Amino acid sequence: DFLEQLEPARRMLHRLGRRRVAVAVAAAVVLIWLGSGLYIVNPGERGVVLLFGRLVGQTEPGLRYRLPAPIESHTVVDVARVRRAEIGFRADRGAARAAPGESLMLTGDENIVDVQLFVQYMVQDPVKFLFRAREPERALQSSAEIALRAAVGQNTIDYTMTDGRVEVQDRVKKQLQALLDLYGTGLLATEVRLLVVDPPKEVKEA
Repeated sequence: DFLEQLEPARRMLHRLGRRRVAVAVAAAVVLIWLGSGLYIVNPGERGVVLLFGRLVGQTEPGLRYRLPAPIESHTVVDVARVRRAEIGFRADRGAARAAPGESLMLTGDENIVDVQLFVQYMVQDPVKFLFRAREPERALQSSAEIALRAAVGQNTIDYTMTDGRVEVQDRVKKQLQALLDLYGTGLLATEVRLLVVDPPKEVKEA
């Protein structure tokens, strides 16, 4: 029964001839290959197109086309999403978990202070984000810690804990952005906020 069902198809192939069938199959394969170059860039995203691994342009949101692989390739980067970094703590299922190796810092008057910093950032330049710096988000984490330690180290513990919080935040944000630009990360720090500025647990009572 199965062979009988295939008989009409066999007869049609016989009438068309092997050459025509081969041409039709090859044309279908080429059309599928060409169609693989279609891609979608959603709102708030940017497409980065490479020609044999070399940058040739960026694409805006919408239905876009590039030459199929391996000639051209593309990467879509979300440039609207606000990302976050945590210095001195890690948010885990709604609860904050301390990271003492990052949070304990020396102030200008040689006191130790426990500081937790929250950073919000976005991708400003997709090309730099993808190709200029190695692991740009890890570079942001390290740069934020460096900027925070530098700012805290220039002030007394009392000033950092009270009147100087806003100044420290502004100084950290400015130095952080300078480091991000220096390393070519393509990232933009949009908000820097001190969450905790306290003496370490061991000396709170004293």
